[in-house]
Amino acid sequence: MQTIQFDVEDNHIDVFLTLLGNLKDGMIRNLKISKNTSENNQLHQYMQTSQFQKDKKIFQQRFDDIQSGKATTVPWDEGFSELDAYIDAVS
Repeated sequence: MQTIQFDVEDNHIDVFLTLLGNLKDGMIRNLKISKNTSENNQLHQYMQTSQFQKDKKIFQQRFDDIQSGKATTVPWDEGFSELDAYIDAVS
């Protein structure tokens, strides 16, 4: 099996999908469509870095701590009230 990636202009995507739809059954095993934006490219590049792996590990640990009850959380309103008070104090 081979994988092929196409970059199709937005104004031609309907025609391209029609062409793919007219191929024999079973010729395409998987079809994935994604919007190719600079944000997606930046995210993809970041996800390939060691910093991403470090950040992922930290966030996973924080999530596990919350799930297990090891970390304490505050209600949304209370947290934002504290944040607003802090911002007022440093402004």
